[in-house]
Amino acid sequence: MKDIGILTHSFLDAYNGNIHKVYGGGLERYLYDLADCVAGMGCKPTIHQLSFCGAFHTEVDGIEVIGYDCPRPEDTVSVFNRMTSQAKGRLIYASFIWQPIDYKEGSLGICHGINWDHHAASIEHKQETARTVQRALQRLSRIVTVDSHFLSFCRSACSYADPDQIVLLPNAVDTDYFSPMQFWHKPTSDAVHILYPRRISIERGIVPMMLVADRLLEAFPQVQMHFAGEVIDNSLITKVFRLWLRDHPNRDRIAHLAYSFEEMAEAYRQADIAVIPTIFSEGTSYSCLEAQSCGLPVVAGNVGGLNDLIIDGFNGRLVTPTEEQLFQAIAELVEQRDTRHYLGANARATARAFDLHIWKRRWRSLLSEYVGTESGQTDPPEVRRKQRGTVTPAASDQ
Repeated sequence: MKDIGILTHSFLDAYNGNIHKVYGGGLERYLYDLADCVAGMGCKPTIHQLSFCGAFHTEVDGIEVIGYDCPRPEDTVSVFNRMTSQAKGRLIYASFIWQPIDYKEGSLGICHGINWDHHAASIEHKQETARTVQRALQRLSRIVTVDSHFLSFCRSACSYADPDQIVLLPNAVDTDYFSPMQFWHKPTSDAVHILYPRRISIERGIVPMMLVADRLLEAFPQVQMHFAGEVIDNSLITKVFRLWLRDHPNRDRIAHLAYSFEEMAEAYRQADIAVIPTIFSEGTSYSCLEAQSCGLPVVAGNVGGLNDLIIDGFNGRLVTPTEEQLFQAIAELVEQRDTRHYLGANARATARAFDLHIWKRRWRSLLSEYVGTESGQTDPPEVRRKQRGTVTPAASDQ
């Protein structure tokens, strides 16, 4: 059995010390599915990750996971390099493509969305990032990108001989599982439920979302706000959000709950509008795809891979992620039920082009080429998970 080492900054919840469960983010959901693809080809996946709660070695749902103690942010690169020296077999670098990692020559890399695209970031930082990505291109055999944003960046800021060295393979959604609620099951109500299915974090747009929520709840008595995402305990933004939530004058119309992956589909089905107000650092968001697959109109920031998923006015609204533009787009949908239904129907049709079966087929082909195995699965996923036991990953954030 061939070993495949997957190196990443996050998989199990080593932020809060909950290493018995997968953290609720898009990267983590991606790696869970990728490990399943690796196992399905008769190879053994081992995930190596940073840990902010001490070193550990465990197994979750049949996936071996090794956590490397990373006490300070400035230790990230040295810890990644230690992973490289200790990981067995062929390697896949699944995050931090913008860091000066000492990559093992000929390995695979994955870019889950660039994080240096904040409009106010310094030009020096952006230029240094371009040099770092150029170095990755010189050492990695291929880089899989989840969105066209990274591909365009490399074409314009870097130089590489093989146009196929960067593979565009967007994120995916299980369109059978994330399906719309049948209209005859939907409760009849004048209430409009607005869902924010993201982590409570700066880059995911929680600050403009809170400001927009203030205005929506004041302007529309029928609006209910639902925040569905993980937090990092003791972070400043978590403390701010909890204070805002506790003291809000419309607290009775605001809910916050972190869902498991199984529960998240129902959260989408109960909503009327989804909001993805990312301000920087976004790939082809899992949350966006899941909301679209459930037939929801999505209001999103025009950031990163969201531009690959939403055509403004056809399957959602795509705006600059400022408080004013987000408010105007959401308010329009609150008032226009027919527009919500039109955008939602087209969103569901769009999601079918990003079905999980397509993603798995393409990854099996890439892995077959990389490790020299026959493509195809030894057992279907449900059989492998039954054999291994089931530990449910948390709901997707990206």
